[in-house]
Amino acid sequence: MTSKEVGGQGKVVFGTDGVRDRAGEGYLSAESVKKLIAATARTLEERAGFPDDFPAGRDRAVVITRDTRGSGQGLSQAVASEFSNAGYSVMDLGILPTPGAAWIAAAWKEVTLGVVISASHNPAEYNGIKFVAPSGAKISPDFERAVSAAYWRDERARPAGAAAPIRDRSGEAFELYVDSLTRHARKPARLRGRRVALDCANGAAYRVAVEVFRRLGMLVDSMGTAPNGTNINEGCGALHPEGLARLVTEGGAAVGFCFDGDADRMIPVTAAGTVLDGDHVLYLAGRSYLRAGQLPGRTVVATTMSNIGLEIALRTQELRLLRTDVGDRNVYLAMVEGSHPVGGEQSGHIIFLDDARTGDGVLAAVRLLDLLEGDALDLAIEAAPVRRYPQLLRNVRVTSKPHFDDLPLVQEAVGRAESRLNGNGRIVLRYSGTEPLARVMIEGPDAATVEELVDGVCAAIRRSIPGSQ
Repeated sequence: MTSKEVGGQGKVVFGTDGVRDRAGEGYLSAESVKKLIAATARTLEERAGFPDDFPAGRDRAVVITRDTRGSGQGLSQAVASEFSNAGYSVMDLGILPTPGAAWIAAAWKEVTLGVVISASHNPAEYNGIKFVAPSGAKISPDFERAVSAAYWRDERARPAGAAAPIRDRSGEAFELYVDSLTRHARKPARLRGRRVALDCANGAAYRVAVEVFRRLGMLVDSMGTAPNGTNINEGCGALHPEGLARLVTEGGAAVGFCFDGDADRMIPVTAAGTVLDGDHVLYLAGRSYLRAGQLPGRTVVATTMSNIGLEIALRTQELRLLRTDVGDRNVYLAMVEGSHPVGGEQSGHIIFLDDARTGDGVLAAVRLLDLLEGDALDLAIEAAPVRRYPQLLRNVRVTSKPHFDDLPLVQEAVGRAESRLNGNGRIVLRYSGTEPLARVMIEGPDAATVEELVDGVCAAIRRSIPGSQ
């Protein structure tokens, strides 16, 4: 049985961040959605077996949120109907960021599960279903595996005597979530009257983000706030920050923030229009928490994707970078295990464990303003110690996937590269999980050296695995 199989019945239906597909197709076909939610309702009957996900004393209520995709409302209604038929009281929270669903699920004691209808940063034709626990975190891999097993066995919850009610609580949820985000600002007085620019990606934060910063007294310039069902993430948001960079410089904003479609990630932009990333936020967070005596393990958690520049900048503060596999849930689990309060991803998922248990783009923006030590809010100067080292990723098409440790020529090439980098770079070798590819990623102090070293390792892989290209 492979690691992606469950109970010999089939593969885990969840990816890195929930179930995702083209709307109406594959796992998101009408029949598959019905089957998935029925399996989830059945698994919830055994929720006592997942104590990290489900605190004792919760009632039988499910909250559902969605982003702005045209397919979201119909998908949300289908999910709500299936939970209702299984006897769960359903509360529709309307359009709200993924972390908003997590916050509400934790705050409302009758809630046993939060459901988010979103495909995050993907184009509008995609959608997805992901679950958040009443602990305020994303649901655990153990629960996802149990749901997957029930899905393939076509298990369903015991039928309810009558369908439970579906209630619209979107207005209440919006107000409570916005108020919570606003109260997380530690230094609100210095924000009043300052100008901020926001790109809400025509997504789930298009109302929330603007309202939060207005309540903090800031002058808000915004874009990506006119969703029409098809323009989510389209040329805007965290994947396309160049538009916000222009808005920042043209409007004279002190800082700008880009969010993605479900607003669980944030990319900052300096007053000069320079686009930064999550690595810069993690450096500033580590520095600030250390100086406040709130980083007892002197460790910041990130993933294998964070640039070596972050690691080197943290060393100057005598801080350690702990890397995990890609995925903000992996970051969260490492943070909890090691009692590390700060962690995140280069892509902009940032977790402040004393504030939330999942990545929250708007919260990260609010907290970043707190992390800046000067009242000038000069993000460029304060984040300057993080130097982005040149990075090159190249793929080699392979005919098989032997362990790299068993390929002497590859190990020799890696050894030569490590010697050249002399601690000022990083080498990552891995195979694609879905394609016949070996991925070679190297970071180093200059682009020419990085390219030369990548070429050397790729050549060694081709010589070691016959038929590779």
